[in-house]
Amino acid sequence: MLIFNVYGRFIGVKRDSGRWLLFRVEINERKFSRNYDLAIPDELTENELIGWLGDMYHEAATERNPKVTRVE
Repeated sequence: MLIFNVYGRFIGVKRDSGRWLLFRVEINERKFSRNYDLAIPDELTENELIGWLGDMYHEAATERNPKVTRVE
């Protein structure tokens, strides 16, 4: 699973059978729960995920958490 820090919240993304799956991540406890609120376009490459997550969650950006980064 790929884990991103998206403006201070942790989001997991996993490729399964040609589809991207989105997860909420509790990083300290290593717990993952499926997030059905958004559907990542299947044609996105791994390198495009940071930009897509940034676009989808841009309203969560703050001065303290101004960017999206890959954690794992």
